Amino acid sequence: MNDFKKPFIDFYNRHNIIPVAQDISDIEVHFQRRSAMYRHCGIPPVLVKGRHVLEIGPGTGHNALYTNFLGPAEYVLVDAAQQSIRKLENLFDSFFEDISNCEIIESTLEDLELDRKFDIVLCEGAIPFQKNPCGFLGTVADFAGPSGIVLVTCADSVSYFSEILRRIMGCLLLARIPSDTGFSDKLEILRPVFSGHLENLKGMSRPVDDWICDNILQPFLGIPMSIADAVQALADNFYVYGSSPHIFTDWRWYKDIHGRDQGFNEIALEVFWSNVHNLMDYRHVFEPCSSDIGKRLMQLCSRIFDLSIQIQNSGPEISCLETIQENLGKIRAIFSQFSPETGSAMEEFENRIDSFISGRDPDFSDMPAFAPWFGRGQQYLSFIRKD
Repeated sequence: MNDFKKPFIDFYNRHNIIPVAQDISDIEVHFQRRSAMYRHCGIPPVLVKGRHVLEIGPGTGHNALYTNFLGPAEYVLVDAAQQSIRKLENLFDSFFEDISNCEIIESTLEDLELDRKFDIVLCEGAIPFQKNPCGFLGTVADFAGPSGIVLVTCADSVSYFSEILRRIMGCLLLARIPSDTGFSDKLEILRPVFSGHLENLKGMSRPVDDWICDNILQPFLGIPMSIADAVQALADNFYVYGSSPHIFTDWRWYKDIHGRDQGFNEIALEVFWSNVHNLMDYRHVFEPCSSDIGKRLMQLCSRIFDLSIQIQNSGPEISCLETIQENLGKIRAIFSQFSPETGSAMEEFENRIDSFISGRDPDFSDMPAFAPWFGRGQQYLSFIRKD
């Protein structure tokens, strides 16, 4: 039974987990990855050294290791998951001889009280799928001081679409088992299927079970947040600064950029909507499309996300699955123009849905077209507070 009230936190605390660990067996490679993301977002090491940094939701602290390695004068880390706090403290104690610059606080964002602003505010993997992600983002951004930088992650129904379908797949895999099946037993059922999918991701750095817990078993209580949503939510007080993937291009002459409204956000929105289809399949980069096509894709994918939540909460009703098939066919018709390979992956999923509707057990273990298909998941987005 899903009686969770707070996204992420209640699920993590109920099962005493924090499924966001990273592979840091090669710390140099881990730091290089983090450096590349920061570089895309316009945050070189010199910008962190000696600064005052706040991070909301650092999880296990694996990513925070790099941030503290850069030498901030003050680093405040805030998390509401009990396991996060314990693992974060242990990791920092084992990695750094001196963490006197760090303050680790157990608190939800709603209850967080700080009497100062920060040069850099980080919030990674915690805003999309909140009940009001744009409101959550606004609260996070309020902690940034004058000309401060805010770095967050976005995920929308296009970039997350392959995972939305995998969540539906997970529901179908678990649909015919007893309702009182334990958490670990569900993992045992799902692991053989999804571990094969994740083997296709060369840069995969999370444990398979963590990924399954976070993306398949965790009930979603909120909604996605796209780059466009984030830009519009902060438009009054912030300019877009950078992103990873690094998608923003501004061909204007710098001497034409002046005044209160300098157009950075408007250009970012134009670029996003003409490139949102590039978030669907990480294996390809396509030419820009019309914003109308981008918005249509988002509309159709969002419809399937809503239906996936209906299945999550009420089970896989046939009428719901038929509506998913119908909308997925429309998405496939659009996207096959860009990538027949991606279209084939969608068709393979449609066939498994058809098997379930017909009363047969779908074979999710053999999906050669679907298994390698992943979207670009979450994107990193940085902002600078307007002067």
